[in-house]
Amino acid sequence: MSGLKVVDINNVDGETRQPPRTSWILVSEKTVGAQNLAMGVNVTHVGGCVPEHKHEKEEEVMYFLEGEGKFITEDQEIVLKPGICVYNPPGATHSIVNTGKIPLKFIWIYSPQLDGHRK
Repeated sequence: MSGLKVVDINNVDGETRQPPRTSWILVSEKTVGAQNLAMGVNVTHVGGCVPEHKHEKEEEVMYFLEGEGKFITEDQEIVLKPGICVYNPPGATHSIVNTGKIPLKFIWIYSPQLDGHRK
């Protein structure tokens, strides 16, 4: 058996949070049995943000698909637009702000996955 899994985002309930943003968890232990990573899509609504936070042991990669924004760390601000990919190492405080007129959409990957992604 190959263990291959296919997930259609149209069949996944998004998790809406405040400030206004929605995240769809597509790959995790909970969704497909993944053990080493998690992957999903985030839409940060106009005027919304992902509040400042950090991940102690998880590496994070974000690839931006639509919209405009800022990725803010303790010592820099990165302008976000389609085609930008950001690697954020463990322990780095960061936030994401939608500065545009349309939703800011990006793919995120964590390794290892967050405890909340596990069964």
